[in-house]
Amino acid sequence: MTPSEFVENSPLYTKVQIKEFRPSDSITRICEPCKKETTWLIGDKLDGAASAGNTRLDFKAAAYACGLCRGSNLVVIYELLNWSEVPGSQGQMWQHTAVRKIGQVPPEDIQVPPELLGRLGSTASHYKKSLVSRNAGYGIGAMAYLRRVVDEKTDELIDVMADLARTYAASEEDIGRLLEAKTRTSYKEKLEIASELIPAALRPGGVNPLGQLYQHTSIGLHGKSDDECVAIFDDLRADFEYVFRNLHNQAEERREFARRVQQRAGGGSN
Repeated sequence: MTPSEFVENSPLYTKVQIKEFRPSDSITRICEPCKKETTWLIGDKLDGAASAGNTRLDFKAAAYACGLCRGSNLVVIYELLNWSEVPGSQGQMWQHTAVRKIGQVPPEDIQVPPELLGRLGSTASHYKKSLVSRNAGYGIGAMAYLRRVVDEKTDELIDVMADLARTYAASEEDIGRLLEAKTRTSYKEKLEIASELIPAALRPGGVNPLGQLYQHTSIGLHGKSDDECVAIFDDLRADFEYVFRNLHNQAEERREFARRVQQRAGGGSN
């Protein structure tokens, strides 16, 4: 993770390995008044300390403002971690190898893209909770909610994959085997079987999209820490949104294309 990615995306209370972290001079962020993504520029910086009893916290803060309108602001409060003496400095110099975000003003706004919201239906609330959990540093919770969405939408995903398979001229036997997976009572078994039966044409670069969702949500939920689950969630999020948004669109577009071609051919057009 780069310094700018840390400021833009890191969840609270999650340790990120960045040696000698310094906040970047600019970040990219949505500006509500500008109604688009803009470049935000750094302004004030603050070094502070707080103590209570035997506990002491040394913290820093960096403030950013939209470079276009100057009307939107962001303040990120962070703590430098994993301090060690610089070799050969005889205690005169110290270095750190990690950083943790401990506050943000205003808090991160959780928004599910409208098109994805419609595709997820009643499970959209689970996905939003997974994003909230991720931003709070609760990676295990984020993975659990994400897996809940995958489980509850498995039958729909199988239908979409079957529709796509037809447009790629898959045999009815293969499509029938794919749809048969819906009769299994276990979400786990459904997804495992469906993952194995997806036609090769629907495996970008040979990678099975349903298999990836099943495999990595399982990995996250079995024996991984919150920080590790946040990393898995971030890596998996784009694939999840692609499957639930773009595959639906792709199926509809290919069906419409096939309908137009067949209609034109039936009408005698060349």
